[in-house]
Amino acid sequence: MNASPATAGATRGVATRESLVRAAIDVFGRDGFGAASTRAISQAAGVNQALIAYHFGGKPGLYLAALSHIVDSLQTRLAPLLDTIENGLDSDPGVSTPGAETAQALELLHRLTDAFVQVLTSDESASWARLILREQQDPSDGFELLYDGIMHRMLDVTTRLVRRARGVPAVGQDERLFAVTILGQALVFRAARTAVLREMGWDRITAAEVDAIKAMLRRNVAAMLKAERMS
Repeated sequence: MNASPATAGATRGVATRESLVRAAIDVFGRDGFGAASTRAISQAAGVNQALIAYHFGGKPGLYLAALSHIVDSLQTRLAPLLDTIENGLDSDPGVSTPGAETAQALELLHRLTDAFVQVLTSDESASWARLILREQQDPSDGFELLYDGIMHRMLDVTTRLVRRARGVPAVGQDERLFAVTILGQALVFRAARTAVLREMGWDRITAAEVDAIKAMLRRNVAAMLKAERMS
């Protein structure tokens, strides 16, 4: 049975919006909001320029839609693990000794950094990263979408795991700095990808390189926590 005209139109509308958002992420990330033109975005999406105003109300609305898409994509990839960790953090750790509690928190930190590295080293994250880095250097009103949508949650979960791993009663500045340092070690493989590839002699980051990065970050996090306990 053929779709009704209304259904077909709605399907085309969804496809047009998705094409415009994908093109916008690429063009805004490459050129910045000010220099990016709606003509360039519509041409990249292969649609009429007037459809930007129709679907998003104009360039600012499309920019916010692009950032929202990034947040949704990251949430899709990270939220299931974050949900699991948060549920565990909000309940009794279920272990009987401080050493066991530290080991449990460390394993969850490893799982979190593994997932973060997997996302950051994927090819699809390249266009997201360009736009996110622009927002870091020159934040717009849209930065709140990124921060409230995923950044704060990642930092909060990492910080709470660090607190539990260190065995301290409350989160303080040291725990927050510890968390930022951990995630920063993963971020470098996207934010400074070209330099990393050149220094490592890699043509690209394959599954083998991803595994090596995960393993190194696991060792770093474990060493950082061990040094804390010995100080």
